[in-house]
Amino acid sequence: MEKKATGRVHYSVPFFAAYFFYYAGYCVFSSFIVLYLTQRGYSATLCGLITSLTLVANLLMEPVGGYITDTFLTTRRYLMTCIAVITGLCLFCTRFSGDPFLCIPALIVTAGVAYPFSQLMDAWVNCSRELDSELIYSRIRAGGSIGFAVMSVVAGYYFRSFGWEHYFLVQALLFLMMLPFLVRLPRIGLGNQRKQAEKGRWLSLAGSFRVVAQNRGYLLCLLICTVYWFSHRPVGSYLALIVEARDGDPSTYGNVCGIGAAVEFLGLLFLAGWQKKGRLSLPACMTAALVTDILRPLCICLLPGIWPVYLGQVAQSVSFACFYSASVECFAKTADRRIRSFCISMGLTASSVVGTISANLLGGWLCDLLGTYALIYLSLAASIGNCMLFGLGFHSAFSHK
Repeated sequence: MEKKATGRVHYSVPFFAAYFFYYAGYCVFSSFIVLYLTQRGYSATLCGLITSLTLVANLLMEPVGGYITDTFLTTRRYLMTCIAVITGLCLFCTRFSGDPFLCIPALIVTAGVAYPFSQLMDAWVNCSRELDSELIYSRIRAGGSIGFAVMSVVAGYYFRSFGWEHYFLVQALLFLMMLPFLVRLPRIGLGNQRKQAEKGRWLSLAGSFRVVAQNRGYLLCLLICTVYWFSHRPVGSYLALIVEARDGDPSTYGNVCGIGAAVEFLGLLFLAGWQKKGRLSLPACMTAALVTDILRPLCICLLPGIWPVYLGQVAQSVSFACFYSASVECFAKTADRRIRSFCISMGLTASSVVGTISANLLGGWLCDLLGTYALIYLSLAASIGNCMLFGLGFHSAFSHK
């Protein structure tokens, strides 16, 4: 943690570093999983099924993690425990990588433990602003973007040169590198401890779901965010196949992802400056995210060769930067204070999982049936549809007070 001359504690640097290593590990797990599986002989449809199951595991574990960090354990202690579990699972997957009946289930369980990190950390940053008023989410999230960018390039060249034997060990190492930074982050008080039951404030896990289900503003945010994830995932989840179809290799794919993530990093820093000065409203930020979401499939659809893929990834990264900032703030504004971690992390997870699973399954089927261009047209249609949906009145959800 940082200390300025006034003696106040600041958490920007350790949060930034924790995000850097988490998203570096996330990059290896999520971005290269399709290439890893196709190298093992799996079809696009099976890849879509497996990646969808990892997201189902995420969806099942996220409310559990969010509830635990509101009720029983601090986020710091919970995430450190998860890192130990992930390390063990990665060692198991390495040992049994040649046996799909053991490796694939373990891979799915690993995702169920690892994927919720990002949403729980997003909630942690938001709650920590009560202790450090200078924390700006966009600036912290930029650490994840640059970590993703660096690892996209490094991992692309590494796997091209050395193969996939240490695929899971690389992930374990990156998660372990988070530990020195997690211990320097704040312990947030538990807002839903059982001792508050006599005041009528304590919520069970089922009660937490009921509170969320009755929150109209929260549900409207959830709808827009879910459609956003569905709109970009047909290209995003199968980007490696699109790159290969345009004569690229794993290093080309890594470069595409790396350049996009670097632009995302710069975009988040730019947004942080604007948000600190109060120049960018939440509705404007979400509008920018939805409009720029159209540009990636449009570029790839209209132009031949590999360079439109780079251009489209840059445009999508601008959209990501706006969306990350807007979506977290939206769920934070509509969250019940007793279960802030649950509300924020669950909203971010449910929208991404439902949207991504739908896109992965439909996209994998269309890709096998019609080829990679079907993915691009699906993404373009969905992104245009989401802009229309937002323009028809759902933008009011993002003005929730």
